[in-house]
Amino acid sequence: MIRVAVSGIPRGHQSPRPDGNWLTDKQRQRILSISSKIELLELPEQVVHGIEWVDGVEVALAEGGNYTHYAGELDREDYERFFTPSLRWVQLCSTGFSDNVTPEILDGRVTLTNSPGIHTIPIAESVMAAILEHAKRLGQRRIDQREHRWRQLTCEDLEGQTILLVGLGNLGKRVARLSKAFDMRVIGTKKTVELVPNVDEVFPSSELIEHIPEADFVVELAPLTPETEGLIGETAFMAMKRSCYFINVGRGRVTDEEAMMKALREHRIAGAYLDCFGVEPLPQDSPLWGLDNVFLVSHDSHSSPKIGERLVAQFCENLRRYVAGEPLLNICDPRRGY
Repeated sequence: MIRVAVSGIPRGHQSPRPDGNWLTDKQRQRILSISSKIELLELPEQVVHGIEWVDGVEVALAEGGNYTHYAGELDREDYERFFTPSLRWVQLCSTGFSDNVTPEILDGRVTLTNSPGIHTIPIAESVMAAILEHAKRLGQRRIDQREHRWRQLTCEDLEGQTILLVGLGNLGKRVARLSKAFDMRVIGTKKTVELVPNVDEVFPSSELIEHIPEADFVVELAPLTPETEGLIGETAFMAMKRSCYFINVGRGRVTDEEAMMKALREHRIAGAYLDCFGVEPLPQDSPLWGLDNVFLVSHDSHSSPKIGERLVAQFCENLRRYVAGEPLLNICDPRRGY
């Protein structure tokens, strides 16, 4: 038998069950239909938290294990309870995995795979919503409505404006596609410089400062790796136009938060939509809460009613491969960070 455990509620999942689990009957049957050898366990966070270790599990579909703990997810200690001699493979319910690496993964005893793309559509739509909110001044219109204030506002068109995408992975490509629907000029960074659909110019991150003055919108989409940590720092913010709008839906530590706050306080950039931060939840005393040119989101731009279906579809394909002895998709390389 192959004992498969599903544990932790995927971040952004909108309809978990009261018992702390989230699979629907249809999703459960889809997993079981892959092989008669599969024994499926659903272990909510509160159950895992109450035991010393999770014995006999060979495959884990897990949400959590991060040093920042969110309700319903496995905390770091709970995540590590799965790492017994029987464990062979962990499938994460997320793309980022910088916090999820253990000695067993580093030495190859356990394979770690992630779930790239399951949040691509909702996050890309959130990016475009942020751009439109800024360009069309929708926030100010809400204020004017509340104050019964009838006036005309000066707004911008997206047509012809330049959007710079820091990171052209799945999410960057989706944002590029949506940006082109508004006839924007799209430029962006990629580790391997090559043609990317809907992108007018691709360059390495080492040339970011050279291109950043061109941008009307800068969108941080890059994973956190040793190369990207602190990539968008004081030099980058100094090089941006005063009219530039900054959007971060990637990883908080890719941006130098102090440099960003200074640029926002001094109005050296027009504003920012921020979905991720160096420390989460954002501390109550953070100056970001009070900045009127910041649109602050509690790291849930990916919220979607379709997260469970997308995740189960990816997991089932990998589980089919695992049972058949075929190579798994989306294997994480902890030394590269992606």
